[in-house]
Amino acid sequence: MFRANSLRAITLSFILVTGCLSGSFAQQRFSAGPRVGLNLSTFGMDARDYTMKPGVTAGAFLMYSSLNHFGISGDILYSQMGAKHKDPNSNPVNSYTQHINYLEIPVALRYFLTLNGNFRPNVFFGPSLGFKLNAKRTDILERGISQADRDNTDAYRAMDLGLIAGFQLNFKGLGERQRFLIDARYRYGLSDITLNDGQNINNSTVTLTLGYGFGVGPEYRSRYRR
Repeated sequence: MFRANSLRAITLSFILVTGCLSGSFAQQRFSAGPRVGLNLSTFGMDARDYTMKPGVTAGAFLMYSSLNHFGISGDILYSQMGAKHKDPNSNPVNSYTQHINYLEIPVALRYFLTLNGNFRPNVFFGPSLGFKLNAKRTDILERGISQADRDNTDAYRAMDLGLIAGFQLNFKGLGERQRFLIDARYRYGLSDITLNDGQNINNSTVTLTLGYGFGVGPEYRSRYRR
């Protein structure tokens, strides 16, 4: 039942993203392509003694770039989040690394700082919905003694709603209507990700990605072009 509900939610989210982007297709232009990068994530709110852990994020994006300053984009990403924990009062050491992997669908409203040209940096913000894939605790030390890895997928909620904000460098690629995209963003989780009634814990993630965009469909020249 959970997998069926998650699949329906993912499908509806993708339809919503592509529908929003395609509404002005006859007048505007699209780009799409792969995106890959690094997550630096940790836990916030009631979480204590957690530090950032690195993880991978990878997937694809679809971006609508208007003929003026505005645009919108949607991503579908495999995103590794979690945190490292170490009890500062334990001797011997108690520590572990918590991994939570998500299928993440961020949607971002974008403001381009230039109207046209080979260099179009932009700032962006918007919601991000994460669907939990699995979770595991590794590198476990209990009183200084190494323990086997533990699957604890059932300890975390199925979905995580967050907000993203960031800055993107968008410049000419290797071919016609191709673009390099360097994207830096921060994601703040709005929801409690744990099923523990005694704690409220959220995701807090800094992400740096490199993308490569390909023009899709007809291109319309900006009326602002000189």
